[in-house]
Amino acid sequence: MRIEAMKLEGEDQVLLSQLQVAEVAQLVNSEVFTWIDISISKTDAEPFKQLMIEDLDFHPKTVEDCLEPTTHLQAKMDEEQEYKFISFLYFEGNPRENLIVRELNIYFSRTYVITVHTHDIEDFSKLFRKPPRHIVEYRERAILFLHHIIDMVTDSFTATLRQIQNYTDELEFEVFDAKRPRLRANPFSRRRDSTADMKFILRSRQSLVMMRRTLSSESSLLNQIIREYNYDGAPESAEEIAIYFSDIRDHVLNYLEIIESEDRSLNHVMEVHSLVTGYQTNEKLYILTIMSTLMLPLTLITGFWGMNFDNLWWNHTPNGIYMVVAVMMMVTISLIAFFRSRNWI
Repeated sequence: MRIEAMKLEGEDQVLLSQLQVAEVAQLVNSEVFTWIDISISKTDAEPFKQLMIEDLDFHPKTVEDCLEPTTHLQAKMDEEQEYKFISFLYFEGNPRENLIVRELNIYFSRTYVITVHTHDIEDFSKLFRKPPRHIVEYRERAILFLHHIIDMVTDSFTATLRQIQNYTDELEFEVFDAKRPRLRANPFSRRRDSTADMKFILRSRQSLVMMRRTLSSESSLLNQIIREYNYDGAPESAEEIAIYFSDIRDHVLNYLEIIESEDRSLNHVMEVHSLVTGYQTNEKLYILTIMSTLMLPLTLITGFWGMNFDNLWWNHTPNGIYMVVAVMMMVTISLIAFFRSRNWI
């Protein structure tokens, strides 16, 4: 279990690392703004429970939520008497292969913010290396720092959505490309792997469904925070907080619009892909049918004269083979002429 912290002393911020349990409890109970970041693994369950439940007096249910991976894909906020608990979700990985759900759990009150996660967050490392300049504003208003954290997390959706947009645009152009070169490693592979394209479309739509469900719940969570600070007669400081979180909510709503647009685009690509694949399949069957139709009478002729009987026509004729070949050519030419007269070829 790795515990790092950033606290406000006067007008400056102080960074602390490798904290002990007693130091964490002391920071939480202090009246200065403090951000405590806790990174845990599966082997840290017992010491983490002892720290959060026994030393910091957090509700056991929220501690279990920190330890158990999420399955519901929905953000939530629980309110206790002296603090609030938020479970916020975001995604990592390649949506073309496997989108990974990440969970960030946050405890916050008037003077502290505690973030708990089971994975490394690069933005947090950058934040420790370069703390925000306006950290003084967080004094007794730790929720402003919560806004900063949630804003960083929601920005991570941009990269994932951009990947899906790029892949969708790429597929829209490639879906008509029937002459895409074969893989060098496998010269006998098909020119276009239609199954792989369809798998990508379905996987991307699944990723969009997951993101839509998560972002919808996060939009509701942000609305809950905004309503708490935006009310008739609210002080200016509360209205400022509502404005900050309204900005994040607008970003989330924009992401939802992008998801809806990409879902429609993928649906369109899937329809076009099915049409193009069906057309290409029909073209192949068309050519194979013509070849089979031309070969069928030739197979009959060669089979007839290939029988092991002594009294077949032209069996003992010196030029019999040429006569049989001439018959085969006449049949083939006649069939081609018939097909042309019907505009079949």
